[in-house]
Amino acid sequence: MSLPSVLPFQPVFNYPNNKLYQYEAYPVLLSCNFVVDSTNGNGLGIRNLKGSGVANVFMHTSATPGVGNYGVINPNPEAGVIVVQLQNQFSRLLAAFGGQVSPISGTPLTSVVAGNPYVIASLGTATAAQFQAIGFPKGMLPSVGAAFIASSSTSVPGGASVEAPSSSGISSIELIGDPNQTLQNSNVYQNGGAQIIFQCLLSSTLTQPNNNSVITLNLYLSNSSVQVNGQ
Repeated sequence: MSLPSVLPFQPVFNYPNNKLYQYEAYPVLLSCNFVVDSTNGNGLGIRNLKGSGVANVFMHTSATPGVGNYGVINPNPEAGVIVVQLQNQFSRLLAAFGGQVSPISGTPLTSVVAGNPYVIASLGTATAAQFQAIGFPKGMLPSVGAAFIASSSTSVPGGASVEAPSSSGISSIELIGDPNQTLQNSNVYQNGGAQIIFQCLLSSTLTQPNNNSVITLNLYLSNSSVQVNGQ
């Protein structure tokens, strides 16, 4: 007996039409990213928060705790803890995942070593062809912040400069507690939305990410009262 083409409870991918079918009645995917900046004068512990549906992100600050959106004051959590406040309430959290982008070293370089990764810090007067000659991918336009692998040990042309990557200083990001308990109580938070707390770890030790690291968080939430398979 042959198996059916689609097994029960298996997502169906329709590549020609770029569709993903799943069983949640009202799924919501929220994504945000921000730069860790514990010394920033805004007192939020971060800067450059981007992401629709996310009201505030707070981290540890060495400055006076600042006021975020909707008048919420940074609770100044312990170093390594991330407090995420959403603009809306939700039924439950289905999944959460995150990642980090390493900062650059902060030391401009005018030469590169073959095989090493670099990030463009300044374009100078160098042309695309000149950048491609030292390893930048052909067919792409060089820009500040773009990474590439040096193809040879040589000088950086046109007065441009690059920087070597540093490290975020953390190895993983985990949830703290049961986030479903702080998704719906609008009386707790001034903005009336959900709150989710994460911790940054190096191995198993709570660790503050290095400043200028970029953190990305993705939250897959349900806004439906209908439960699927007991979720």
